Amino acid sequence: MNHWLVVLSEDNWAVCDREGLLGLGRDAERRLGRMAEGDLVWVYVNRKHVDHQVPRVQELRALVRVAGPVCRLDRSPWKPRGDQRFMIARPIQVERRFALPVIELLKTMSFAGRPPAWGMRLLSAPVPLTEDDVAKFEAALRNQRALPSTGR
Repeated sequence: MNHWLVVLSEDNWAVCDREGLLGLGRDAERRLGRMAEGDLVWVYVNRKHVDHQVPRVQELRALVRVAGPVCRLDRSPWKPRGDQRFMIARPIQVERRFALPVIELLKTMSFAGRPPAWGMRLLSAPVPLTEDDVAKFEAALRNQRALPSTGR
């Protein structure tokens, strides 16, 4: 089993969560095909809306399990973006939901490089995560639970 990181806007994540599907933009079939059934995928929400750069969200929102093969959809549940239509997806099952600010943590991940160019690496997501990357996410989640609630 492998761990992956994907990047979605909050509005697109809401569709994925509701529909039990993970859809990605350009070259979706190849990108979704990198993952195997049973793999775990960490969902990073970078911004609120797919078609606007702001407001930024920059939170880890969920851990999902790949629950089936890549499939072609008859009708896309996602809004088109320009000429992009989201007709390729993979079934997912949500394992956990959270709202963890991770912008600084992403800069320390194995894919970030030196100097950290983590944002560029995420353009070709899903990005494979190392055991150390996963341990960082899990530690951050444990530490968040230990803090008082901020009303989120």
